[in-house]
Amino acid sequence: MDFKNILICPDKFKGSMTATEFCEIAKKQAKKIFKTAEINCIPTADGGEGSLIFFANQTKAKFIEGIYFDSNFKEIKAKFALKDDVAFVELAQTSGLEITKQKNPRITTTFGLGQQISSALKFGAKTIYISIGGSSTNDAGCGMACALGYKFFDKNNRTFVPTGDTIVQINRIEKPELPSDVKFIALCDVKNVLFGKNGAAYVYAKQKGATEQDIEVLDKNLMFFNNLCKQQGFDFSKVEGAGAAGGVGAGLQFFLGAKLCGGLTTLLNLSGADNIINNADLIISGEGKIDKQSLCGKVVFALHEKCKGKFVAFCGENNLKSSDYDFDIIEINKPNDSLKKSIRKTKSNLKSALKKYFVALQNDR
Repeated sequence: MDFKNILICPDKFKGSMTATEFCEIAKKQAKKIFKTAEINCIPTADGGEGSLIFFANQTKAKFIEGIYFDSNFKEIKAKFALKDDVAFVELAQTSGLEITKQKNPRITTTFGLGQQISSALKFGAKTIYISIGGSSTNDAGCGMACALGYKFFDKNNRTFVPTGDTIVQINRIEKPELPSDVKFIALCDVKNVLFGKNGAAYVYAKQKGATEQDIEVLDKNLMFFNNLCKQQGFDFSKVEGAGAAGGVGAGLQFFLGAKLCGGLTTLLNLSGADNIINNADLIISGEGKIDKQSLCGKVVFALHEKCKGKFVAFCGENNLKSSDYDFDIIEINKPNDSLKKSIRKTKSNLKSALKKYFVALQNDR
């Protein structure tokens, strides 16, 4: 089989390899076999960590750095990107699970996200993209709203910053005057609704540090938040993506009138990569772990839906059934290696798997 146009477009392998490192390894191996092929690399993301870097690289945006609150209400350095009057804010910069020291979604906040959005507005942004993957929070974006001027009052008429644990104490919400000519777009890579068994708490809170009892409380509190929203004409009980980032998907719509869009699709559109995808006769993608969540708009499956050529994905671990997909998925980890060892050998394992796969393709010519 002869390939003239090859596209390498992976996500990161969290904790072991960046998308850029994947591209470098794959391009080097592909060149050895397909010497005359044009090889394009687009290290990407799905709306979670890494989306900010992707946006900045593809649009030549500049970074704006500042001091904001992290999810534990501690000051932290973080940045967003600005290109003319278009800003890109990544929730994981301030409220990311990987940088959260005290992991407990009952007490973590998205206040820092709101601070970054406020800063982008001060820099004159008229369109603000907000990637919301990888959060450590479950506050439905209430912390974010506080930083933007919303006031939340309890039954004693005292103001407070609601967290996942205290949303239920909201008695009244006072809305600030926000610019009416700004468009907010939330990049979301999941389809979970706000609450219930397929909601934010039951699906994601455990990995954020919640116990089973915590999850029940968080879910009930999100249901309470939805009842508040219903009083203003919003109902997120069946809205796909509303449960993203601990309910930030719902909060962005409710507080800012944001539109929810697929993470990878939006990023590829911003980069103008559709032509490259359409012309590729071999697309190589991958991510650290492929499972049921991957089916909901993450890089591998979102990219596969757009491609016309042969498609292959490399991963450390594949937890899907063969009936869940119709393309090649190749696990690079060695069967008897521990997780710790596999993570340490990610790059060499990928190199070996790519070499074996490319040789097999060449032999099929």
